[in-house]
Amino acid sequence: MTSSEKIKKQMGRKLTVMLIPHSDIPPVRLNFSVALLAFLAVSWTGLTVWSGFIASRHVDYWRAKADEHVLQAKVWYISREMKNSQEYLDRVRETEIALENLLNMKTRKAIVESDHAMGGPTHIDQKQLLGLLSGHPSANVDDMTTQLASVKQSGTDVLANFEEISRYIQDQHDVFRSTPHEWPTNGRLTSGYGVRKSPFDDGEGEFHRGIDIASALGTPVRATADGIVRMASWQGGYGRLIVIDHKHGYRTFYGHNSELLVKPGDIVKRGQVISYMGTSGRSTGYHLHYEVWHNGEVVNPMKFVKAQDD
Repeated sequence: MTSSEKIKKQMGRKLTVMLIPHSDIPPVRLNFSVALLAFLAVSWTGLTVWSGFIASRHVDYWRAKADEHVLQAKVWYISREMKNSQEYLDRVRETEIALENLLNMKTRKAIVESDHAMGGPTHIDQKQLLGLLSGHPSANVDDMTTQLASVKQSGTDVLANFEEISRYIQDQHDVFRSTPHEWPTNGRLTSGYGVRKSPFDDGEGEFHRGIDIASALGTPVRATADGIVRMASWQGGYGRLIVIDHKHGYRTFYGHNSELLVKPGDIVKRGQVISYMGTSGRSTGYHLHYEVWHNGEVVNPMKFVKAQDD
């Protein structure tokens, strides 16, 4: 007998299952073939495996859906935070433009003239607004990436502009500190800038390149701007002379001093006492001869000292 015949014979065998109740009901006899039981076992196993597979697919699906909802919530939250950041940067930019206008800056993009003012919302701004109006706000990774790049660029621009404002303020401060301002000493004005009658040479006409301020011997003389002492020595008709170089092309002269308190190379600040009034050199009495030069040309000192009076 071959193996296949043996298997066929075994599969054809009968099995009897008796159900005997604990009552007057007669016993129930169930007859099954081995082949039927094998078929039922295989079917049950297949059904169990298939059901498990289907169930796992559904579990993975709902898990993926849950993860998707969580991710969308995170994307929406981040998008909203970036929108708030963009709004904050916009307010900073408004403050920046107002500050630039207050400082009267003329920078490459700081002050926007009314006839050239332009602007408008971006595509993402319009998309988000339509979503809010329709009651279905949405956000996706692409929009979030674009918003992130926009916020980053706005932050870079704001930092660059504030650095420009800082440099401008520093430059303006430097200009102010380097520009002659205030009277160099206390006293009365005895001679102005320009053509005058000479106190010598029988009153002949001469051009006076500065102003004379008279007071008592030893009256303090002060630097009118920050700078570096270029000269502090006796210079003929100027007597004991101090020359100070300032930034932005300015230079000031202080003549006829009785005593010098600085030397060449010293750094001086506006208001610092640099000498005492005297009558050294070509002079008729105690006074200070004060000159202002700008870019190599002598200018009227009165337009600088008058600002202090006004």
